[in-house]
Amino acid sequence: MASRLDFPRRIFDFRRQMTPQAPTVALTSTFAMVLAADAAGSAVDDLLAEVGVGRGDLVDPEVRLPLPEVLALWDRIRDRVGNPVLQLEAPSHLPVGAYKVIEYLIEASPTVGEAIGRFARFFCLIADYVRIFVEAGKGEQRMGITMADGRPAPPIFVDYTFAALTSRIRVRTRPGLAVKGVEFRQPPPWDPSPYESLFLAPVSFGGSADWLCFSDEEWAAPTERGDQALARLMEEHARILAERLPGPRSGIVSDVREVILEALPENPSADEVAQSLHVGTRTLQRRLAGAGASFSEVSDGVRSELAKEYLSDLDVRISEVAFLLGFSEQSSFNRAFRRWTGLAPGRWREKAS
Repeated sequence: MASRLDFPRRIFDFRRQMTPQAPTVALTSTFAMVLAADAAGSAVDDLLAEVGVGRGDLVDPEVRLPLPEVLALWDRIRDRVGNPVLQLEAPSHLPVGAYKVIEYLIEASPTVGEAIGRFARFFCLIADYVRIFVEAGKGEQRMGITMADGRPAPPIFVDYTFAALTSRIRVRTRPGLAVKGVEFRQPPPWDPSPYESLFLAPVSFGGSADWLCFSDEEWAAPTERGDQALARLMEEHARILAERLPGPRSGIVSDVREVILEALPENPSADEVAQSLHVGTRTLQRRLAGAGASFSEVSDGVRSELAKEYLSDLDVRISEVAFLLGFSEQSSFNRAFRRWTGLAPGRWREKAS
C-alpha cells in the first residue's frame, strides 16, 4: 500500500481545509498558570515558545489557541512546577481586570446570581466550545460545565474554571462568597484538601456531572460594586465581541468528520471512530441522531466532498482517488460515486473540467 508521504501535497492541503476549526481558548488562563509557575520559581518560557507563544501574547485578548494545545501546555507546566493542582492556585495570581469584559460584567452585576448568569452567557469569550449553564435545584442554584456537545469537559479545565470564578468573585465582587458544595466527575485525588481549602465547602468526586452549587440565599446576595446600568452596558459590549468570534465547531458531526479525514485512506468503521472519540458505538450513534445525522451519512459526505476535489485535479487518476478514499476496488468507488452524484467518476470529471 502506498505511503501517505506519496500523496500529493494539495490533497493534504484540501483535507486541512475540510477539517473543522478546533475549539479555542483565550490565553488569560494560561497567563495565570505561567504566573503561578513564576511564583513557584519555575521558568516555563521555553514551554511557551514550543507552542509559538510569547509573554506578550498572554495578555492579548485577540490571541487564542486550540483547547487541546492549551491543556497539554498546562500539563507540562504542572509537571515542571511539580504541583498537580496548580490549576486551582493559578487564578489567584492574576491581576484585577485580567479577564477584561467578563470580569467587569461580574463586578457590575448587582447579585451573585446575576454575576454567574452573565459569566455563563458570555463564557464563549474565554472558550468557544465549552458550555457553562445554570440549573435550579432544591433550595440551591447550580452552575454546570460541559463541552458544547454535552461531553464532559476536561477535568483540569473544570478545576480551573470553578477556581477562577470563585476566586475572582471573592477578590472584589463578594469577598464572603459562600459555596454550598462542589461536585466533580473526576475520580478522587490522592489529596482532596486543596479543593476543600479553596472552596471552603464540601467537595465530592466521581459524580455524574460537574457542579458548583450555591444556596438560594447566596445566589440572591448583593455584590459590593453592583451597578445594573453599567452591567447592561458591558453586556451589550460582550454581545458584540461574541458575535465577532469565529463560529465554533458543530459538535459530534465535526468530530466524526475529523476522525474520518485523519484515518483515510483507511476507511474507519463506526466502532473505530467511536473508539477514537472515547465513547461507545451506541453513544456515538445516539449523538449523531441527536444532531440529525447518521454515521453512514457523515462518512459518505466526507468521501463525496473529497472525491469531487480529487477528480477536479486531472493529475490524480481515478484509481488513485478510489484508493485515497478507502475503496479496495475502483468498481466499488464507481458505484458509490454514482450513488452520491448520479454520474460515473469519469463522466463527472468531463463535465467539471
